[in-house]
Amino acid sequence: MDDLKALYQAIKEKNDAVTAFLLQEIRAMLGAEYQELTQRQVMLLEILRHQTMTINEIAQFFSITPSAASQLVRKLEEKAYVRRDINPTDRREIIVRLDQAGQTYHDKMDEVELRLMEKYYGKLQREDLEKLKEINDKLYTIIMEAHRS
Repeated sequence: MDDLKALYQAIKEKNDAVTAFLLQEIRAMLGAEYQELTQRQVMLLEILRHQTMTINEIAQFFSITPSAASQLVRKLEEKAYVRRDINPTDRREIIVRLDQAGQTYHDKMDEVELRLMEKYYGKLQREDLEKLKEINDKLYTIIMEAHRS
């Protein structure tokens, strides 16, 4: 068991280091206009890339009050990263979605991530990339199954 624990720790340390280096490089490549975004704001932009959310759903996701969620959205709304729309089926509900600056952010992020993938992953052999994808797919499946139960 100690060997397995040491293996887990070694994997964690390398993953943490890779993540830290990549995040540092991403921030540098994104440019000054995105430096003011907090981690929570970036997470919300990532979620809104794939779906809309209500203020209450945002509050629940981040385990914050609806008032705090509204403040989070307001700060992004001021810079046109997101916009609020009234739900046409329930006028009491506010739907939050990406706005133009939010879409521009994602376009820039896609460009930066592709450059980093080419820079680092491009140095791996195709066979290694396929193994890495297979392992990531397995881990993703395990995590998704755990969250469903």
